[in-house]
Amino acid sequence: MGKVLVRLEGVSYSYDGVKALEDISLTIHCGEVVSILGPNGAGKTTLLKCLLKILKPHGAIYIDGREINTYRVKELARIIGYVPQIHHSVFAYRVLDFVLMGRAPYHSMFSLPSESEYDKAMEILEELGIRNLADRTVAEVSGGQLQLVLIARALIQEAKILLLDEPTAHLDVSNELRVLSIVYRLVHSRVVDTAIMAMHNPLTASMFSDRIVLMKNNRVVAEGSPREVLTRENLYKAYGVDFEIIVKDGRVIAIPCRTNTIYPIE
Repeated sequence: MGKVLVRLEGVSYSYDGVKALEDISLTIHCGEVVSILGPNGAGKTTLLKCLLKILKPHGAIYIDGREINTYRVKELARIIGYVPQIHHSVFAYRVLDFVLMGRAPYHSMFSLPSESEYDKAMEILEELGIRNLADRTVAEVSGGQLQLVLIARALIQEAKILLLDEPTAHLDVSNELRVLSIVYRLVHSRVVDTAIMAMHNPLTASMFSDRIVLMKNNRVVAEGSPREVLTRENLYKAYGVDFEIIVKDGRVIAIPCRTNTIYPIE
């Protein structure tokens, strides 16, 4: 197992007295894709915000061996690249210029990207298969293309860690598989050291994760490999729904069972 990149020790957070995270302890290593899996309201996005230092929880978080509160904002931005669930740009930025915003942690307020940074941005767009979008505006690209543009912006930060909040929430099946395949490849070819994704779907999480952290009611209910975590018992505990579990070619396939029961929306 690789070097420890992220460690959480007894992390808890509350919004106005309402628990959002409770006693979370995790260790995430170099070279693995980790999916934080669970239903709505489980605490997945709150956990990512704590790792981004947007929220200040109780407990301790260590990033690359240092306590998170010892990092300045720009320092942390050179280590962690963030891909949000939804992005709405007020301005019609050109894709290339939008990607280059990822270089902000390396610049002063009034400095401009260098020619080498422009070249690097084009290389990253090429690697992600979206070089042809460079001169379009972010308003003109599809949902799947925009997710790849956001990943490109994170990569040009030269981040060791990618955090992705529901990266496929609004994508069709082909774009969902393409985005997750690229994230998996980026980690396993060591372009980035690790990716941590907040996910809803047990099936896609099992396909593109080395490790799964299953959450329910702001706590971790199971953690380990997809085969260890995605059991009928664990999934019922998390979702309150029965799943059929199939193992094919070493891969876990978790299929929700059809039912006539109307489940309340949480």
